[in-house]
Amino acid sequence: MTVYTKTNPFLASIKERYTLCKPGSDKNTQHIVLDLKGSGITYQIGDSIGIWPVNDPETVSKTLTCMGASGDETVLDRHGEHSYVLRDFLTNKANITEINRKLVAEIGFRQTDTQKKTQLESLQEESNKDTFKKYLTERYVWDLLHENPEVCFPVQELCNLLMPMLPRFYSIASSSHVVGEEVHLTVALLQYHTNGYQRLGVCTHYLCNLIPLNHAVVPIYIQPHHGFTLPEDTQTPMIMIGPGTGLAPFRAFMQERMFQKASKANWLFFGERHRATDFFYEEFWQDLVAQGALRVDLAFSRDQEYKIYVQDRMREHGEELFSWLEKGAFLFVCGDAHRMAKDVEAALLQIIQLHGKMDEATSRQYLKRLRTEKRYLRDVY
Repeated sequence: MTVYTKTNPFLASIKERYTLCKPGSDKNTQHIVLDLKGSGITYQIGDSIGIWPVNDPETVSKTLTCMGASGDETVLDRHGEHSYVLRDFLTNKANITEINRKLVAEIGFRQTDTQKKTQLESLQEESNKDTFKKYLTERYVWDLLHENPEVCFPVQELCNLLMPMLPRFYSIASSSHVVGEEVHLTVALLQYHTNGYQRLGVCTHYLCNLIPLNHAVVPIYIQPHHGFTLPEDTQTPMIMIGPGTGLAPFRAFMQERMFQKASKANWLFFGERHRATDFFYEEFWQDLVAQGALRVDLAFSRDQEYKIYVQDRMREHGEELFSWLEKGAFLFVCGDAHRMAKDVEAALLQIIQLHGKMDEATSRQYLKRLRTEKRYLRDVY
């Protein structure tokens, strides 16, 4: 049987794709079903899927224009092992939506316009670290080339300066015991404006917009979890905190728990912007609540004058949450690492301190013990 890996991915097709948002939402979050039929691929609860995306054709064309290339040129990879038609290389192998310091430095070195050269050199000084970081995140490769037409690179040399395309990872939102030879994903289309232009996330745009249904073209492989999975004892209580697309693995968790006829002591904290438009998989969760298999606490941040987040709901129910922890519950957090995960942990420490009647140092030791016992588990990105 073929083993599919990062270097030998399976070509899956999208068999189903629909929006999870109702009309009026300012988000575009989609449910995507990948077909694994005939692959022999298996996955476990908590696993992620690695996907090799392709760049948007429009972005590739803009890059070629700014390179002064037709796209028909032949180039080698940076190791000189494989040759590609340039357009294919920029589509499949190169990261053209991010620029790196090396490329900026090389353009600055070659720039003949004195003012532009000074600006680029100034950006790279240690004192301008934050400004330079912002500059890098606001531009694609074509932006940088367009702003510096005085600099011309041989095609191969420029390709050597580009970062490689990397796979993207998505939490699996399904149990194979329930869905069979499929993988379900919860994907929020990334859309933002920088440097005067609308941008789209490379992989989210690829999955949500570019790939036609039922075409086996999506290169995938399974990325095993590192402990972020269901407790071995099916009677163990679970607390799940997953705002936005952080909800995805908990759909898989609950599908599997129902298949296992496991404990009904399951508690979900979910947050988004508006209940009317952004309560993802609402029927699934409400059905579980009706069966007595799940408790749900919701935080829709924009449905009132002041913003409410999952950490606020945790504090509201802090005494009961601490009681669950004392009874051996596992606590899972999935989603944004930059703000949400930090805010949730701060709330958790406050809850432990208040309701466990501990000082700050002791509450931190309590949380550390939960980590050591693998009862406080995070999948954050």
